[in-house]
Amino acid sequence: MERRNKMDRKELEKTMGIKDYFFLAFGIYGGAAWITTLGGWLKYGPIASILGFVICGLILIPIGLVYGDLTSKMPLAGGEIAFSYKAFGPFIGTMTGWFLALAYIIVCPYEAISVSLVIEYMSPSFKVLPLYTIKGYTIYLPSLIVGTSFSILFTYLNYKGVRFRKIFQTVVSTTIIVLVIVFLILSIHKGNMDNVRPYFALDENNFISIFKVLSMAPFFLAGFDAIPLAAEEAKDNRSIKKIRAIIILAIAVGVLFYCVTTLATSLINPWQETVNSSMPTLYAFTNAFGSKFKNLVMFCAILGLLSTWNGCFFAGTRILFAMGRGGLLPGKLGKVHPKYNTPYLAVLFTGFISILGPFIGKPGLIPAVNIGALAFVITWLSISLSAIKLGKKNLFIKKIATFVCLFILSIILIPYFPSSLSWPTEWIFLGAWISIGMGIYFFIANKYRKMSKEEQDYQILGKYNR
Repeated sequence: MERRNKMDRKELEKTMGIKDYFFLAFGIYGGAAWITTLGGWLKYGPIASILGFVICGLILIPIGLVYGDLTSKMPLAGGEIAFSYKAFGPFIGTMTGWFLALAYIIVCPYEAISVSLVIEYMSPSFKVLPLYTIKGYTIYLPSLIVGTSFSILFTYLNYKGVRFRKIFQTVVSTTIIVLVIVFLILSIHKGNMDNVRPYFALDENNFISIFKVLSMAPFFLAGFDAIPLAAEEAKDNRSIKKIRAIIILAIAVGVLFYCVTTLATSLINPWQETVNSSMPTLYAFTNAFGSKFKNLVMFCAILGLLSTWNGCFFAGTRILFAMGRGGLLPGKLGKVHPKYNTPYLAVLFTGFISILGPFIGKPGLIPAVNIGALAFVITWLSISLSAIKLGKKNLFIKKIATFVCLFILSIILIPYFPSSLSWPTEWIFLGAWISIGMGIYFFIANKYRKMSKEEQDYQILGKYNR
């Protein structure tokens, strides 16, 4: 096969270090879900919630080890796509990337909706000039403008380059960690264990409560799998060698983060009362410490939302770029801006999806969580199977990772199981997404793909195509 000049394969700027990879992951899972969506798992009880996240974290460790092993061997943009492509070929590579794109890109409109909700909660005066209603939720013009404006801002920042995005993510994530530590200290000081009782929801079986939390936890603990997406942008070999440790650390810190925020919120106010609020954490801390504390919590919420949004926006664009560069999606998505060295068309597409969020409003939140969790697990399963196919080393860990993925998938997909997808909305959405992905592969990407198999291998796998 003819050797190609390195310039034939578009590459992104190499600026990511160890700290940047950690804060990329933390920024994604350490957002504002613990403020805006905490009631979604706390309603099953504080201990059920904590156990659900701990169990999820433990069973994610084998998956993290598989990710770390593959990434250190093949540090490529859109790592998961490259791994599945090398193991099973272009169709599985495409569908893996398609589900991963769903998992990350769906978070962008989710964050846009959440920003609007937080703004409305902070300032009820924003609830003016109603436009229309979706499932009982009214869309107001000021909130729509705020959500759309932030969508445009993140599109602009990612269009211009990575450097400012990295600085923003580091500062915001560090601030969130400090504030959460402050919240925990205050909760221990003023909290009461009586507020945590009963430990489980009284109207649910204890095991079912844990399973329900476990089925949504992957969505909130995801973030470690964004690291392989940016592996090709590592600035040195040291960063690549440490990726496995960073992934495991990211999972552990994620579990600790959600357990701490759940416990802190439960300590300072009776949790059955807290879950009835649209902003559970804010309600609990305001009740305990007065209205003056409200602004600090809301400040943390805004930072968290922007941090997650920033990280997922970045991850989503890398998925689209890798697939476009490799001919798995229309090639224009793989173009790099001549001046800013960014995947600018992938950025513009992700920005467009973000802008849709404020127009949908709150009814889009929970479906986004459930579908996003499923998409992450499907991707993890594909990578675990790819790892088995690509090498026999550490086979036991790889098989455990595969079993874990199948277990989580079963509690999400088995009909009538308490934590399964809701019929018909979420099943229809899932079916539509699969159909679109297959349609793109068979009818669009194949039609417009102008590269040979050898060239596609080179574009997706680079020097690791042998």
